[in-house]
Amino acid sequence: MAYWEINIPTVDADKRSGVQTFTYSAERYPLQLLAKRQARADVASADAIRHRRGAEAKTDAIKVVWHETYEF
Repeated sequence: MAYWEINIPTVDADKRSGVQTFTYSAERYPLQLLAKRQARADVASADAIRHRRGAEAKTDAIKVVWHETYEF
């Protein structure tokens, strides 16, 4: 099954950089734009903020990768 991998750079209070990654099924989100919109909404969720320990998400620097199939 094809899917979108959305990578959003982060930076914490100590200026350390990281990346928060979201994946979305291409069946549910057939267009890249739809997957990016969902990632922007999800990155602002309480669970996502807790997962990245409060680091700031840089949503203006989103990177998208298309995958034709799951890689195990």
